[in-house]
Amino acid sequence: MSQLLYSIEEVFSNKEYLKQQEKNFYNIPLYQRGYKWEPKHVTKLLVDIDNFQVSDAKFYCLQNITIVPKDNYFNIVDGQQRLTTLTIILAYLQEEELVYNKVRFPENSIRKETNRFLNEIITKQDVSFPEEDWDVFIDENKDYDHQDIYHIFQVYKTIDKWFEEKESQLSFSKENYRNKLLKHVKFIINKIDDKTSSEEKIFGNLNSKRIPLDGADLVRAVLITRVAKEEGKREADIKNIVRVNERRVKIGWQLDQINNWWSKENVRHYFSKFVSVSSERIGTIKLFDDNKYPINILYLLFAEKKGEEVLTLELIEKNNNDALGLYKEIIKLNSTLQDWFQDKEIYHYLGFLFNQKLKRDFNYSTVWQLWEDCNTRDLFKEELIKEMKSSLMTDDELISFVDTSINWYKKEPRKLVSALILMDIIHSIKNNQPFLPYSSFNKATNDIEHIFPQNPENIKDKKAYIVFLNTYVVAKDSQFDVSEFDLNKDDDEYLDTVDDFIETQIEAINIDSIGNLVLLYNSLNRSISNNPYAKKRARIIEYFNKGNFIQPHTFQVFVRYFNDDSNDVKDFEHWTNNDIEANAKRIDTEINNFFKTDSDE
Repeated sequence: MSQLLYSIEEVFSNKEYLKQQEKNFYNIPLYQRGYKWEPKHVTKLLVDIDNFQVSDAKFYCLQNITIVPKDNYFNIVDGQQRLTTLTIILAYLQEEELVYNKVRFPENSIRKETNRFLNEIITKQDVSFPEEDWDVFIDENKDYDHQDIYHIFQVYKTIDKWFEEKESQLSFSKENYRNKLLKHVKFIINKIDDKTSSEEKIFGNLNSKRIPLDGADLVRAVLITRVAKEEGKREADIKNIVRVNERRVKIGWQLDQINNWWSKENVRHYFSKFVSVSSERIGTIKLFDDNKYPINILYLLFAEKKGEEVLTLELIEKNNNDALGLYKEIIKLNSTLQDWFQDKEIYHYLGFLFNQKLKRDFNYSTVWQLWEDCNTRDLFKEELIKEMKSSLMTDDELISFVDTSINWYKKEPRKLVSALILMDIIHSIKNNQPFLPYSSFNKATNDIEHIFPQNPENIKDKKAYIVFLNTYVVAKDSQFDVSEFDLNKDDDEYLDTVDDFIETQIEAINIDSIGNLVLLYNSLNRSISNNPYAKKRARIIEYFNKGNFIQPHTFQVFVRYFNDDSNDVKDFEHWTNNDIEANAKRIDTEINNFFKTDSDE
């Protein structure tokens, strides 16, 4: 396979693809269904091509046609509707010489009249297309009364009408359109030389699944066929042919191994956050579908490293004359990404950055440039730490975690989540601690949990909150009587009294301090709601002991990691302001120590 993409002109020309392959025409076998395109289909194609802007060698891709070589022709296994439609359009655009007899139906078959109509009326030079409508035409040409000929007839009429309307516009040029169609619209040619499978089986597989070739398949084809050929192109003896085939097998195996690695759930989800570029689309279909083929994440990152905004087939085709260079670059990129994934510090730092920073401030291109600019791995890590620090800065200073005036819950929710996840990372990068799962680098399915519960906004929840305060906070002689709450809950004056009582009881507690806030799996959080600290603690430990994941910092807070070893008083029943302040102080110390690099000392 010397090439994958061919312009429409190259597909039909006697001097291009057909000549290279020593073939004369494309045959549509009898097992194919008849031509069924309707006016709406051809109109959409005409409009799409018209809207496509030619610039910087860009092209419009019509997806793939699948062909099987025969004696002096190709059998069309998939794509006959598109190929036939293009034949009709080109004939209308006076390219009859280019397309005449290039698409054929079997003679001596039920399609012989279709073949005659296509090649004696549509594509033959100096033959005018009938001006009358279908009914009149059939009255005079009863041999042509077939369903597929009817569709071809109507499509031609639609093309004629479309161009007639377009030519009334001063900005439209039929000549420019023809040039665009011939030179800038391309097919992916999928040539199958498999002699072990029948065409009907290939056709059945393609048409039962109706899945077009993915970009991953095309990259694989480029690398397997071209790299081995380039490596052995200086020799043409039998031994070299054997070496080329062995090399192709090895490349195929290596790509399979790479694909298997990218198919791992943790790898796929972790690196999906790195991707900023998009895939080229063919209609509504993503050409490089990373959900179907996770290895496409690698190819998307390759495109981003190259400074592209969209991963296109054109990018792969640019390396047509240096497939070996492309192969080595992809292998090197894959090895580097695996290295990052396996390095505990780099894994966690990048996991934080790609989940906590906005794409406009931090992207994969930035990281790759950092990696190339840093002389050592340690220097690269230091640069990543600086980037992490910037997400917790306020007025060019690291935010204070012990400042009681900061309402973290309402005023600094982004920094709050970043700080809590950073605490998880600080814990996890220590020796013998497992890597954090990919899902733990963002809030995602977590709620922000107040350990000492906040004043609920919902009226119906205020009663339960007062019961909580009466039971665990307020002295017996100062408790609020809730016996008439349900009767008065719609009374604004009564509700003011309720809020005054709540605010009085909690005013000394730093409820929205970072020391009182953790990330907790949402369903678990909602199940413990306004329960007292002791019950929350017991429920969280039980959940953890069942093998469920709890954010490390959250678990440590509930087991009071922040208590000094010298402190013998460990109250596991209550959560007080002293605990909130001690936790905030520990967070402040841990994060400040983390951001101290050798260059700071």
